[in-house]
Amino acid sequence: MKKTGLLVVSIIAFVLFGACAFFLRDLLFGGVKGTYEEVVDNYNAYSEQWISYEVVACLGNYAEETESYSFIPTGHEYYYIIMMEDGSVMPMTVSKKADREYLDALTDATYDYFDGVTKTISVPPREFIGTVKAQKSDAEKYYKEGLDYLKISEKEGWVIRHVLLDCTSSRASTILLVGGVMLIPVFGFVTYFVNAAKEKKKKLNPEEEYLPR
Repeated sequence: MKKTGLLVVSIIAFVLFGACAFFLRDLLFGGVKGTYEEVVDNYNAYSEQWISYEVVACLGNYAEETESYSFIPTGHEYYYIIMMEDGSVMPMTVSKKADREYLDALTDATYDYFDGVTKTISVPPREFIGTVKAQKSDAEKYYKEGLDYLKISEKEGWVIRHVLLDCTSSRASTILLVGGVMLIPVFGFVTYFVNAAKEKKKKLNPEEEYLPR
């Protein structure tokens, strides 16, 4: 029973990992499939692939979201309005402290440039890699409010992108997520086989149930 159970669990684990790896193969093993500019008009076709964009200017933070589990905060997401090289704007979200600090510094440098304090944006460009998706309704609402506050509108000649570049995940975090999901049913099967083995032992040796522990 033990050998058979171990074999079955191993097969199940392999099949589950294979299925997860197949559906998330681009996120687990694939490289960058294009830039934000190249995929934004057909972003649904790239929903599970890595997309890059070199950020050169930032107009500020427009929303924050706290992720929690059983009322315990587990992470934060920070949404920014990015000014693109062609003069259009796009939404982007990050979660790492270093990314947030970079975008905050870039925001200050961007406005210093606009105000004539500096001749160039003093913070150098940086490439971000993430996935493209539609914004959540709340985030979209705050995005529009942020654009209104900055007086950015299509009537003023701006090109406004609404597709989000989500940079809150990485290849390592995706692998950990797939591994965690895989372990849930594996633990269930392990528990099942352990209990089955105990029940079989009781049936073979019913007198052991009455022995002192």
